[in-house]
Amino acid sequence: MCTRIFNNFNKENQFLTTARNMDWATELPTSLFAFRNESNNPMVKTGTSSQDENSLIWTAKYDSIVTMVGDDNQYGASDGINSEGLVANLLYDSNASYSRKDGSSCKNLDVLRWLQFVLDTCSSVKEVVEKFSKEATPQIQIIGGIVPGSTKPASLHLSISDKFGDSAIIEVDKGEYVIYNNPEFRVMTNEPSYAKQIELNQFWRWQWNNINHFPSNTLPGGPFPSDRFARASYYLNHLNATVSVDDSLAQSKSVVMNASVPVNFKSGDSKYPNIAQTLWTTISCHNDLKYYFCNSRTPGIIWIDLNKKDLFPAPVSRLILVEEEDSSFINKSLYGFKNNDFEGTNDPFKVK
Repeated sequence: MCTRIFNNFNKENQFLTTARNMDWATELPTSLFAFRNESNNPMVKTGTSSQDENSLIWTAKYDSIVTMVGDDNQYGASDGINSEGLVANLLYDSNASYSRKDGSSCKNLDVLRWLQFVLDTCSSVKEVVEKFSKEATPQIQIIGGIVPGSTKPASLHLSISDKFGDSAIIEVDKGEYVIYNNPEFRVMTNEPSYAKQIELNQFWRWQWNNINHFPSNTLPGGPFPSDRFARASYYLNHLNATVSVDDSLAQSKSVVMNASVPVNFKSGDSKYPNIAQTLWTTISCHNDLKYYFCNSRTPGIIWIDLNKKDLFPAPVSRLILVEEEDSSFINKSLYGFKNNDFEGTNDPFKVK
């Protein structure tokens, strides 16, 4: 359903960008949130909506821009970048399972708040990996939920990338974290498991390799996750090195959109409910701290600059992009630089 790529094809780590597609069968209410930390009023957040002694509690250390799905009844953090250039993306993972045998001693973190916790407290991929390692204290238990604006379970896995050129994918299997940490792990789709994606990618990379005396440059063109993984991987591994930030942004945007699914696409087979239209695409610039949002149903692209956080009207501000009214969705046609258009709002994950 979703695709994420990390364009780190630059030896000096000067022009690093990450792009992702968000796919879903139906439209979802969507907003951008800007979190601006103030030293005299630190943002303290809770890992679960029904707070108790087992809820994970944290204090935000960094500013962030986050794409949220849902509305004031419930929000889920889906995608974003923080002021240290760390980018995080949550993608659907039908194989995820969160229950663990020793979960009673863990601190609970709702999967819909997982991404916000990472962006609030970590400055690098290395730090994220450490927080979810078996040696971490406290041990964190991911709690499942329902995707806001839908009836489907929030079965998700996490990808992270940073300004140092590092990348990782974290899956959850029976409550245990399976972590793939390697700068070469630059493409991610929903399924199969990342271990299987690596295996499939080895086949395709052999087909494209110059060492192969009978190389093949054929590409699967279908909408299935494995097809899209192969396409994105092929193009990402056949790019010239970037020469500027704009070059990297253009590369990432063009590659990830090549792996998108058209609006109103129908698979024609109820056996494949996870093949869905691309609702929106984001591109994050790790170095320049700029975040771009492209709504598939509107022609414009908007961007937000974390370097100009003083333009946000409040410590927590929101820009509504897709709004649900009377069982229909309004996609707002927005263009250009948008720091000035946010409005102050409440922190949806604040300790109450």
